[in-house]
Amino acid sequence: MNTNKITQTELKLDGSVIATTNVGVSPAAMVMKSKSKHLYVANSNNYSIKGSDSVTLIDGNTFMPLKTITDSSFNQPFGLTLSKDESKLYVANSNGTTISVIDTETNEVNSIIDGFNGPSAMVIHPHKKIGYVINYGAIPKRPSGKGNTVTVVNLEQENIFKEIQLHPHGESPAAPAAIAITPDGENVYVANYVTGNPGTGTVTKISTSTHTIINEVKGFFGPFSIQIDTEGKNAYVTNFGSNNFEPYGTTVSVLNLEDNSVTEIPTGGIQPSGLALSKDGRFGLVSNYNTLYSSNTPNLTGLTAGQGTVNIIDLQSNKLHPITINVGQAPGSISISPDGKYAFVSNYIGNTVSVIKIYQH
Repeated sequence: MNTNKITQTELKLDGSVIATTNVGVSPAAMVMKSKSKHLYVANSNNYSIKGSDSVTLIDGNTFMPLKTITDSSFNQPFGLTLSKDESKLYVANSNGTTISVIDTETNEVNSIIDGFNGPSAMVIHPHKKIGYVINYGAIPKRPSGKGNTVTVVNLEQENIFKEIQLHPHGESPAAPAAIAITPDGENVYVANYVTGNPGTGTVTKISTSTHTIINEVKGFFGPFSIQIDTEGKNAYVTNFGSNNFEPYGTTVSVLNLEDNSVTEIPTGGIQPSGLALSKDGRFGLVSNYNTLYSSNTPNLTGLTAGQGTVNIIDLQSNKLHPITINVGQAPGSISISPDGKYAFVSNYIGNTVSVIKIYQH
């Protein structure tokens, strides 16, 4: 257990890991209901183990599993998004063409939206019942990592009404890996992994009123996550690096949304992956995946996971705190509880969720 305390004049946090919860295979995205404090964890089942496509429901007070949700529609569930009223949970099935819709009262799938291409994440417009889904790619339409679109969904009618081409002129497929929406809902920003090589990654700005691309910022290194601060001034992008796990990234990019300038924050670890920003705009959390091949022949069985870590960014100064929090193996996603007291880190290889106490004194 990590008992380090993080104390600065303007930012005081508790960085203790207070619990580790066993979940399903290859846990990915997480989201918590503010009323019930139930945490949902998508178990993406990267190894395609029969019957292991699932969503784990965790009690946010005891940090113990309450239920494992399974459904025949699940196909490597990766992304999770709650509706604004928290009555529905949208599960992006990254190895297929669907989004499963869970009723959060019964915790059962009650509908399915079809027509995607390896959907991996969705954001919802803050003032409209419209969702924006990134398509990373999946067989048979396009192989994983070869997707090139954002799908616009009418969530009230649960149908697709627009598809936006990210690279419409024959460039390399965008491979959209993450998506965020500005607090006012006017623009969506998509982090495109592209090839994962240094400098090839991009961030695309899309207008939600016209559903057209406004601009694209280049120069990222295998971008994996993107979050926008509460004021809508900056986007933070993790540079994971190559999908072959080398070369790897070591920074978080700060994209100024007014002038498109980019600055870098070293994370202190390798393969920065998950990212979460506090609602009060004071701090951000970034996980470091720290997983490499043990030989020169890339294959999933040859991966060796080192110590997974989480670092803290002071969003007022955009500087890194010196203390590192140890979590599980291959931490890929971070979620902060609605009350801001806890952070949850899904450990992709460890099949666990680490719980960090981050309550501000």
